[in-house]
Amino acid sequence: MASVTEALKNQYSDNIQHLVQQTMVKVAPTVHNKTDCSGEQSFQDQLASADARVKTARNQEVVNDDPQYDRRKIIPTYYYRAPLVDKMDKIQMLKDPTSELVQNNAFALARAKDTQVCAAFSATAYSGKAGTTSNTVPSTQIIVHSSAGLNMTKIREAKKKLDEKEVMSDGRSFAVSAEQIEDLLAIEEVTSADYAQIKALVNGNPGTLVGFNFIQTERLPEFSSGVRNCAAYHKTGVTLGIWLDLLASIDILAAKHFSAQVYAGQSYGSTRLEEEKVVLVQCSE
Repeated sequence: MASVTEALKNQYSDNIQHLVQQTMVKVAPTVHNKTDCSGEQSFQDQLASADARVKTARNQEVVNDDPQYDRRKIIPTYYYRAPLVDKMDKIQMLKDPTSELVQNNAFALARAKDTQVCAAFSATAYSGKAGTTSNTVPSTQIIVHSSAGLNMTKIREAKKKLDEKEVMSDGRSFAVSAEQIEDLLAIEEVTSADYAQIKALVNGNPGTLVGFNFIQTERLPEFSSGVRNCAAYHKTGVTLGIWLDLLASIDILAAKHFSAQVYAGQSYGSTRLEEEKVVLVQCSE
């Protein structure tokens, strides 16, 4: 027969997983999720594109090509929260799967996951057999702020850059902060239908514009003081590697006078897979 402690562990684990998936994570679901990561680091293997050869004569000798492979390195970070509840506190809340402690742990881990992905948009990515070749976002994939916020010119330019690289139109997203949502609502060029889509973002619902699914997040890093690094990207342009999706437990610690430790941990890392599939859009705030 399972002990009360074991029952609480199982109940807690089930419910925090629901909260993380359904309530908080915004950006992570819009990128490629690699769920089979292990070891000190993981790699996402890649195959470079190649043009077809032209046959120019009868019975011409076939020319063989070697496939061009590459890979991107993903390094994990372990995140956790482990608040303590003294035995004399109201530990009855630990029986409630929607208690504040459970929710706080879930929210913290969700924010950390989005922070990882948002940092990967602009961070140095490492490639090569051993993952030692550094890759930065080239200037051709950056739309400078020009002392302006988000506007239709920047949105159209981001779309053009992805179109020119033959990036698939399906699966495109645009990560912005609340400041850029406010910019969008003030754009006169936005049609009434598009305005309705962006207006939905204010209420926490998805909104689309020029083929982008806009994601409002406050986890995007700053390019410089007062300038936000927003990102227009394709789902396969960034990956989130998952080492440990969730470790959750409620433990009674004798060394702490039998206080209850409410523990939640996850391990993941994120990197950019292809510079051509990510456009950094700098916006003044």
